[in-house]
Amino acid sequence: MALEHEFYLIAQDTDIREYWQYTHDEKTYVDCVVLHDDLILYIIDSLKWIPTKNPGIRTVQGYGINYHGITLFDKQSAIPLRNVFTAWRDLFKNAPEIMKLTGSFVWSENEEGEYERLILDRNKVLMQLERMIAMAEKLSDGEYYIYHCGI
Repeated sequence: MALEHEFYLIAQDTDIREYWQYTHDEKTYVDCVVLHDDLILYIIDSLKWIPTKNPGIRTVQGYGINYHGITLFDKQSAIPLRNVFTAWRDLFKNAPEIMKLTGSFVWSENEEGEYERLILDRNKVLMQLERMIAMAEKLSDGEYYIYHCGI
């Protein structure tokens, strides 16, 4: 099973504490984008520039995504979220159709280390980024949240 991050556009009046139980019910969200973990790990440093909320901890305000849990993007997140995903979209537009990227450093069984090779379909990634940008733009009016479910 591939590791994925799900981003749901939900109405502001949604009960966030209850939402996680119903995320896969299409009636509970406006839009959904699923990003592969390899892509998230590749861009994760830039995600740390986005103000977010983590409803699962006492200090709710913060930056970046909760990799293993829940993250909430709101009106305050809108512009940085849109700008970060727009920048990645614009960069990846220049990539070949099959993107070969350098991933994390990993150790093999014989204790030799090497970098993972990530193979991503440029057009699929661009489509996902376009949808994330569109969802981020909807945050600006304060009527929506983006609810992120980590791996």
